[in-house]
Amino acid sequence: MTQSKIRVNEILIGILKITTLTEFTAIELKKMFIEQVPNRKNKETSQLVHRTLNKLCRIGFLEKHSDGKKVLFTKTLAFDDSRLCPSKPQSQTSQVTEVKSEGAQLQKLKATLNQYQIDLLEHIGEAEEFKRLFTEYPETKATLYSRYMEARNLSSSIVGKIKAIEACINALEEL
Repeated sequence: MTQSKIRVNEILIGILKITTLTEFTAIELKKMFIEQVPNRKNKETSQLVHRTLNKLCRIGFLEKHSDGKKVLFTKTLAFDDSRLCPSKPQSQTSQVTEVKSEGAQLQKLKATLNQYQIDLLEHIGEAEEFKRLFTEYPETKATLYSRYMEARNLSSSIVGKIKAIEACINALEEL
C-alpha cells in the first residue's frame, strides 16, 4: 500500500530534512525559515510554521512536549521526509506579481512626477522672464501679457497635478 504525500511548504521541507535537526522549538524553525525568506511577513511566517507543526504532530511525524516554558518538537521514528511534498504557494505568487506591478506603477508615477516638475520649472521660468521683459520693454506688455498669464496658469495647473501624483505615490508606498 502506498502512503499518501503530505503537502508542506517547500522551504520548511528543506529545513525539516536536516538530519541534525531532531529537536527544536517553533521559534527556532521560524528563524530558520526567515533566514531563507527574509521578505515574508512575520505574522504569515508564524502562522505557516505553527500550522505545519500541528499538521506533522497530528500525523505522528513530530511529538510535542513542554520543557518548562519551552514547547519542544521532536521528530519521531515515523518521520519520513520522502512523504513530504511541496505545497503550491498560492498567495506567494500573487503577492510577487502584485509587488512587481506595484513597482512598475511606482516607477511610472515617479517618471511622470519628474516630468511635471520639469514642466513646472519651465513655466515658472517663462513667467519670471516675461515679468523681467515687461520691466525692460514696457511696450511689449500689451502683446505678451496673455502669454505671461498662460505660463502662470499652466504652472498652477501643474502644481495640482504634482500634488495628486505625490498623494498617489504615498498611498501606493503605504500598501
